[in-house]
Amino acid sequence: MPVFQIRQGATGAILWTGSATSEIQALDAMAHEAGYYDHSDIPDAVRQGGLAVETLSFGTMATTANAAGRIEGGRSGQISERGGFAQRRNEPVAVQR
Repeated sequence: MPVFQIRQGATGAILWTGSATSEIQALDAMAHEAGYYDHSDIPDAVRQGGLAVETLSFGTMATTANAAGRIEGGRSGQISERGGFAQRRNEPVAVQR
């Protein structure tokens, strides 16, 4: 089953990462984990700037070195830090109002 990652278009924040059979089912799974019935119930504040759904591929990406000489590539166990907090993959982001 493919693994999808959903980002908020306006901020680039990762909202959800997980397995689903299609992009629509990935959006529904993200919404459900955040407490909504499906993706049509996601608040406009989250939809602002659009939602980007990307299919992830593991082990097929070439690694590259950044300016500090560290190796970049692969996404397993990735932690995203945004807004002063760390978020593990597969956890929905809480909407702040």
